[in-house]
Amino acid sequence: MRMATLKGVTLAVLGAAALAACTQPSGNVVAANQAQTAQSVQFGTIISSRNVTVQGNQGAQAAGAVIGGIAGAALGQNIGGGTGRVLATGAGATAGAAAGLAAGKSGTGHQSIEWTVRLESGQTISVIQASPTFATGQRVQVIGGGSNTRLAAA
Repeated sequence: MRMATLKGVTLAVLGAAALAACTQPSGNVVAANQAQTAQSVQFGTIISSRNVTVQGNQGAQAAGAVIGGIAGAALGQNIGGGTGRVLATGAGATAGAAAGLAAGKSGTGHQSIEWTVRLESGQTISVIQASPTFATGQRVQVIGGGSNTRLAAA
């Protein structure tokens, strides 16, 4: 009974981590800290776009390794006794950490689009966001600034 519960919890945690890593940047989704705050708005025109792969952050990779290592150690702890249990726990932790790291790397990368925008000021910027999509020559709003810039149709 204890082993079945542990396996269920491990699968649930790994599944939740994989689902959380599937989010993609979108111009229609804003962070909670952007709600009810003033954002600057500029206007510009899409001059080009290209597909890009956004790599996952190292925090997600480290979390995958830690979660995998803990799960592997917990599973290894249930094998054998004495020295065999210690070795199984160490091997489980190592294998779990390697599997968790691999899952963290593969689960956090996603496809997106880099939009190049010529602002009315003449400055050219690029913004990476998956949706909504725009056509070359389309007029857009550039909302925010710094690390929270997003595009929306004008």
